[in-house]
Amino acid sequence: MYSDDLLLDLVNMYEIPEEHIDDHIYCGPDNVYQDYINDRLRFMLDSQQYKARLIDAEKLEIETVMHLFIECHDEIDTIDIHNTILKGIYPDQVNLFIYKDDINEKALRFTAVYSRETLELKAAD
Repeated sequence: MYSDDLLLDLVNMYEIPEEHIDDHIYCGPDNVYQDYINDRLRFMLDSQQYKARLIDAEKLEIETVMHLFIECHDEIDTIDIHNTILKGIYPDQVNLFIYKDDINEKALRFTAVYSRETLELKAAD
């Protein structure tokens, strides 16, 4: 995500203290990102909702990259992802989301109109 757009969405959703903003970039604690991700992304694994855990966030000058983890000990056939990141700010917003596990990897392109995708996962041999 572009860091300045992400900051705009964070400010619209949460009360961000001024000391956590530096040159149009959010520089505060990652727990705000954790809340943001679970507000803006919904994950249904075989029809059961799961929350993602933020592993790390790279707060770069132009972009912010987040790595997420969803822990599930069962074999999963489908994952339904509903993505509304930055959707309320720009009607032409496009988000790239990459799903990866030990067997499957898929890049998804979400837009304001196309915000939900269901992945059919390959099972381990």
